[in-house]
Amino acid sequence: MRNLRSSIAKAVVESGPCKTLGLAGLEYTTPDSPRQYNVLKVIPTGSRLPDLTASERKLLRQKQQRLAADKASLDREARECLGGGNLYVHNGLQATLIFSQYEAGTAVCIGSDGWALTCAHCFGDTEEELQTSDKRRWLLFYTGLAVQAECVTWDAKRDLALLKIIAIEADASQNGEGIVCSFPFVQLAPKRPAVNSPIICIGQPGVDDLESSAPTKNKFDFVELSTGKFRGMVAGGDWQDNSEIGQMKHDAWTYWGHSGAPLLAEADGTLIGLHSSWDDQTGMRHGIPLVAIQAFLAQHAGLMSSIGQAAKAQDDPTLSKLAVEEEVIVLSD
Repeated sequence: MRNLRSSIAKAVVESGPCKTLGLAGLEYTTPDSPRQYNVLKVIPTGSRLPDLTASERKLLRQKQQRLAADKASLDREARECLGGGNLYVHNGLQATLIFSQYEAGTAVCIGSDGWALTCAHCFGDTEEELQTSDKRRWLLFYTGLAVQAECVTWDAKRDLALLKIIAIEADASQNGEGIVCSFPFVQLAPKRPAVNSPIICIGQPGVDDLESSAPTKNKFDFVELSTGKFRGMVAGGDWQDNSEIGQMKHDAWTYWGHSGAPLLAEADGTLIGLHSSWDDQTGMRHGIPLVAIQAFLAQHAGLMSSIGQAAKAQDDPTLSKLAVEEEVIVLSD
């Protein structure tokens, strides 16, 4: 356990058996028209996934099998987390995705139609790398369900990237025109939490043990949950500039590979930030704060034409009316 390893909540969906991995746990329909928004391309279960090398496909399958094998223990620990009384963490677990690539990385769904957030540096450490990198990546839900997402836009300064799920590994649709899925997602918090508020982090630690002098693999699970507290904001920093280090501070356990991991308020499971970095001098973890996420989504609301559906489902205003925090309180260490 990393203080906490899993959780359970009001389940947005029920997870299905491994043999029906393609649509496990997702509500879905066949589209009325191939032009209908959010129609996902269906890649038949077990077939060769596109846009991956042979070694990348092998790694994805290894992660997929491990996730499927670990699901029962994750769900069991989920039922026991926080004394069994928290109904939000499992929803966060269901909404979290891990990158299938070796370099790890994490993302989280913020809309039922497959919009997701991660750190921009998961696609490139520099603006040049962001411009030239492959914008399509395969990701996995904790059940092992594989989806392909495309990076629609990014902001290197805020260290944020907006993804859209465009394909899913599933049993072939009956009409051959794809399917429309409803994905589990987390809501944005209405405001920044109070300092020392309990939080939960859900992410994918990298497999290489960076603390060993010799090449060693660690024994972490592919999805780890940890608890901690929100420790305030970097004193005197620009909360929109997370390019060097994240402007929010927290002390939930993370490892390399956790970049993009959702930081959730324990009280209600809402998204207060994304883990992005850590201070190697103090050990303090850092993340991209809610205020930067709000501004980023408001700026790119035009790209998310269906956000109203997700907003209606969560009884939130649309992103075009999303209020951005303008507090000027500076919190010291």
